Amino acid sequence: MATIKNTIQTNFSSKGAKKVKDDTESVGRSQTRMGQASASAGRSFAAQSQGLGGLVGAYAGAAATVFALEAAFTALAKAAQADQIIRGTNTLAAAVGQQGPKILESIKEITQGQLTLEEAANAANLALSSSFSADKIEKLTEVAMGASRALGRNLTDAMQRIVRGAAKMEPELLDELGIFVRIDPAVEKYANSLNKATSEITDFERRQAFLNAIIEEGTRKFGDIDVQSNTAQKSLEQLSVKINELGIQFGQVLLKFLIPIVDFFNDKFGNTLIVFAGILALVFAKAGQILGGFARKA
Repeated sequence: MATIKNTIQTNFSSKGAKKVKDDTESVGRSQTRMGQASASAGRSFAAQSQGLGGLVGAYAGAAATVFALEAAFTALAKAAQADQIIRGTNTLAAAVGQQGPKILESIKEITQGQLTLEEAANAANLALSSSFSADKIEKLTEVAMGASRALGRNLTDAMQRIVRGAAKMEPELLDELGIFVRIDPAVEKYANSLNKATSEITDFERRQAFLNAIIEEGTRKFGDIDVQSNTAQKSLEQLSVKINELGIQFGQVLLKFLIPIVDFFNDKFGNTLIVFAGILALVFAKAGQILGGFARKA
């Protein structure tokens, strides 16, 4: 890199003792004024930076409080949602003559603790709402487990894709897992097994035909994959699931004590207004302290 230097040289020429003395003092006074101006600018900049720092600190304090409140609310909402999803599993299972807790336990056992209870319930609910039986749900879970291990995919993603693909009859969701099943050939094969014409197959039977084809193709491709051996991915996912479930369980315990308080504040607008005022006070308390300290210093 080239470096450019500019040098400015000023020559002074004076004659006589008095003249030299006066010119020298004049130069000295000019240098002093330049130094004072530089110092003044530095002090002004320092004052501005302190003021800006006060404002930034106030904003940071308020933002941190908002983030903490939002994170706490999100955690509690997630705990409440998990409880609701599990109740939905029990209701859907009972409607089709199945046992919700047994289905969830089976999914957790097949996946070896790599799915949270909420994730297992989500998959089970979608399958049960599509009238899949417990044994078919177990088969889909085994296929998802094998595909996840064989392809290095996240188990949650693999489970969601297989169950959604089967329930919504969308082959595109399955293609990314290497399970290539098409609806018409699957329906035709199923109709032949029932000694029916394809036109006589009901919507329920079409879904069952597609489901059977997925299980058959998935088992053929991933049935021999070793899913029992310990791997780094398996250990990390199990640890993540345990931490997640502990957080949800803790949130559900807190909800038992907080729900009466929440219902009280929801009951009347005045009570809700009190909560809103309290949140504002909490958010801007730190900002007020920082700005107050800055004002006192100023």
